[in-house]
Amino acid sequence: MTSMKPCWTQLQVDVKGCTRCTADLPDVGVECPPSILYPDGIEPPDPVRVLFVGVAPLETGRYFYTDPSDRLRRGLFDILKKLDRPCCSIDGFIAHGFFLVHTAKCAIRGTTKPNLSVSKFCASAHLQREVECLAPQRLCFLSKNIGFPVCTDLLSHWGHSGCVEFGEVTTVVVDDRRVQVVATAWPGRGHEALTKAHVRSLLCGLGLATCQS
Repeated sequence: MTSMKPCWTQLQVDVKGCTRCTADLPDVGVECPPSILYPDGIEPPDPVRVLFVGVAPLETGRYFYTDPSDRLRRGLFDILKKLDRPCCSIDGFIAHGFFLVHTAKCAIRGTTKPNLSVSKFCASAHLQREVECLAPQRLCFLSKNIGFPVCTDLLSHWGHSGCVEFGEVTTVVVDDRRVQVVATAWPGRGHEALTKAHVRSLLCGLGLATCQS
């Protein structure tokens, strides 16, 4: 496995110590600082071919990287298997050049439901810098209700002035690099076919999936 980029290491130190939601979003019961996000040995690949963006870790601390039965993990792995990029483990996922982060770094106390205000605030504080540090070739947001509005905000910050359509690949320039971005549905709850089509459109330009359905 490659060495973690120094900027990534420092960003995760910042995330682990962050309690800004306590002051900035006092009406939301945010569990901050966050619980474990990346177990020992989980490091982003170099290069990051596709950076997937989920919504938020669960309050229990059991989520994508820590729980083999996590629904997001199972749903995304199933989509990738159907696109001929099977991932039997997190190591296999990373070996493909894939990595996953979340819009929000903390859970909401007493519920599994995400909070858009928390996700937008956390994305501006942390996710934006994570994307700039990891320099992914492709960026895929895995949620319509949370990921899509966060995606729209970030693209606007990076200077994209055009219309951003859900499910449509958009090219944005981040630190002089052209990055293709798509926001799609969470890979489950009956949205699998839609998510597969959107992820396929993002991967085919990398040669990671055929461009035919």
